[in-house]
Amino acid sequence: MDLDLRGKAVLLVGGTRGIGRETARLLGQEGARLALVARDVRTLEETASEVRAQGGQAVTIPADVTDPGQAQRAVAHAAGALGKFDVLICTVGRGFRGPFAELDDAKWREAFDLDFFAPARLVRLAIPHMAPGGRIVLLGAASAKQPSMHQSPSNAAKAALANLTRSLAEELGPQGLVVNCVSPGRILSNRRHERLTAEAGKRGISPEAALREDASHIPLGRLGTPAEVAAIVVFLASPRAAYITGQSVLVDGGLVRTV
Repeated sequence: MDLDLRGKAVLLVGGTRGIGRETARLLGQEGARLALVARDVRTLEETASEVRAQGGQAVTIPADVTDPGQAQRAVAHAAGALGKFDVLICTVGRGFRGPFAELDDAKWREAFDLDFFAPARLVRLAIPHMAPGGRIVLLGAASAKQPSMHQSPSNAAKAALANLTRSLAEELGPQGLVVNCVSPGRILSNRRHERLTAEAGKRGISPEAALREDASHIPLGRLGTPAEVAAIVVFLASPRAAYITGQSVLVDGGLVRTV
């Protein structure tokens, strides 16, 4: 299916690893024009090259968007390169793990700075540069709806992001902007694979056994892939999803049991 994204201007923040990088590749295949924002210059350039190889266009903007000044400069730079944004996609975020009693205020602030305040800030900064009919897609987590054990800061921050998505859809709808959140479950990213391998070593089991255990509560019986999540992100970023807004879309293989 042609998603009608050819030539569309996309600000993609966090597009150099895992789900974000797969999203960039798919947007390249669709012929989009991307401004890629991330901290690591090397992976930014690698991702931009992949986008161009797929048929898209890309400019790179090194920035740490948890810093308000850098975020502001990055959005201004992207607007200068692309003009009005048709799409904002924010894929920044990660899990913050540990027993609740062992997590101090600094860890909670770090989790909310990355998983909530950075996306909220980027939306606020991007809105003045967005064309009518624009799309905003945020990356949440299934744990917003079904919290994960020993991950309370991320659970809380991602729940706040889901609530923000609904709030923004109400407020920005009259401006012609749609806002959605993609909520992955257990995805076999490089980071998750490394963590499971390390935990397997401590427990004296094989990495394969740890992967099977991690997937054992998923109805589909396996972990998801970054590409499977990216496909939903790109669909929601497209004109094909024009009448979908305010939703937190689970991509979790059936992990979350609630309705």
